[in-house]
This record gives sequence, C-alpha cells and structure tokens, in this order.
Amino acid sequence: MTDWLKYEWEWNEREAVFQVDLQYWELLPTLAYSQLVFVSIAPKEPDAVFSRSEERRATALQHLLAEQIEDAAIFVGGIGMKDLLQFYFYTSDEALIHRVSAICRAETKLSVTCGHVAEPHYATYYCLLFPDDAKLQSVENAAYIKSVQHRDGDLSLVRRVRLTMAFVSEEACDAFISEIPHLGFTMGGRESVGNTTHPYRVELNGFSTLKLPDLNRFTARAINGALPYGGVLDHLTADFINRH
Repeated sequence: MTDWLKYEWEWNEREAVFQVDLQYWELLPTLAYSQLVFVSIAPKEPDAVFSRSEERRATALQHLLAEQIEDAAIFVGGIGMKDLLQFYFYTSDEALIHRVSAICRAETKLSVTCGHVAEPHYATYYCLLFPDDAKLQSVENAAYIKSVQHRDGDLSLVRRVRLTMAFVSEEACDAFISEIPHLGFTMGGRESVGNTTHPYRVELNGFSTLKLPDLNRFTARAINGALPYGGVLDHLTADFINRH
C-alpha cells in the first residue's frame, strides 16, 4: 500500500517536482532501515536537459532499481527537474547497496551517480521530502490556479491576493497582527466564528501573480509567519482580471 503525494516546490533555488510516500510518516521509525541510498540521474551531456529517449531510459532505470529494492528496502520519494532526477530509499542490506551501485556504474547512456549515508533519524524523508504546511499549501495553490485559469486572464499579471489566517485564541491572533507589516502584508478585516478549532480570523492583503512558484512563495510567507502563533491558512482568493 502506498500514499503518494506530488507537489511543486523550489529546490536549490530551482523549480522542481517532489514525490513522497506519505505512509512512512509514522511507519519509518518502526523499521530497521538506517541507510539512506540516493540515486541521481542526469543527461549524459553537461548542462543539457533530458531528451525523450533519455527520459525513457531514466524511467526504465528507475523501474529496474525498484525491482532490485522491493524486498530489502523502501522507496520513499524523489525530486524531478528538466535536467535531474533524484530518488531516495532506505535499507540496511549492504549487499543491496552494492547491487544498486553496480547497476548505476553499468549505465552508459546517462550520467548516474549513487551514494549512501547513515541516516538513523530519516532526516531526508522528514525534512526534505515530506511537506510542511507551506509545501502542502502548494497543492491547494495549484488546484486554485487550475480552477480560475479557464476564465481568468494572464496568470503572470500581478494582482491582489487575500489570505484568511485562522488562530485558536484571540491572544495569538493579536500577536500575529502585530507582525503583519513585517511580513509584507496589509491587514483587512478580522472576525471570530464558532464551531471550529481556529475561530479567530484575520485577512491579509498582498500582491502576487498566479504563477505557481510566485503564489507558493506568497503563501509560504504568511504560513511561516503565523506558525509561531499556531495560525493556519484557512482561505485564499485573488482578484479576477478580465481577458483582453
């Protein structure tokens, strides 16, 4: 059984697509897999992007590796870009690590590197691959963009974006409000609503395009700013711009 999530985020200041198997959030610490094995696949030519034939070959290599690790390791996720694919899995089988290394060395049509490191606390999974609230919001951002782009104008146009942040207590909400100017937002209205775990709400206003990387950075700024006060992003909306 798997529980895969795909989301877009920046990695090393570049746009990338992350994939992570969420099922291991609670399961990993119960397993005896202390070695992280990582495989990086790139085009043969330096500074090039994958050709279609290289993409097919990289996919075939991924499947071959998956077959090799099936009974002695767990594949937890990967990161993809136009010129790099990187996969991560955990194992404690030294023989498997040697087999994977041999497969990587045997690949001649792609640039493939393989390495392993002791990682008893699974930092790569929990800190790099598994999404925090800001990264998880990127999935909602992508869905929002998709819902409006069929009727909206140029997504690269800067427009007003409104975020509703929600808090457990009025004191936490007040403390966050004092931080709003430092976060680069202006304050809209505030209210309290019943029958919810986060009843105290405040609206933030700012400006962003609806290109996904821009919107991700915009919402991350608010989410990370509210985090010390136990706040969460409850709602997002952006001004409509007519097509011309």
